[in-house]
Amino acid sequence: MGSTQRAPRHVLIVEDDRVTALVLSEFLAAQGYRTSVATSGPDGLSQFVSGKPDLALVDALLPRMNGFHACYEMKSTDHGSHTPVVLMSAVYRSTEATARAHGVKAAGFLMKPFDLDVLLSHVHQLVGEP
Repeated sequence: MGSTQRAPRHVLIVEDDRVTALVLSEFLAAQGYRTSVATSGPDGLSQFVSGKPDLALVDALLPRMNGFHACYEMKSTDHGSHTPVVLMSAVYRSTEATARAHGVKAAGFLMKPFDLDVLLSHVHQLVGEP
């Protein structure tokens, strides 16, 4: 009897700042997650639908479609109904933004800059170990 190996958990990072996207992608990959990156709201939504990630990390301020709208659209898909989406922002810092994130069914809201260990804790909590 052979052991069944599960594919690594897939995390989609939707972030228009290339340095931040690279840091998040490299960090999560080093932890054993499979990552992909989109740099705009429409691209993120497209990759969400086609790639069916286990988790999406979405910046709130994105070109062509803000992260709140992208989250809403992701959560409206068949796959999105059971896939956690976490919004991130360096600009939105109020409880109103957190409430807005919950209003679009986000699984969480991280204020930038955040410690990578805090991010990893959220990822583990939402989708488990890689």
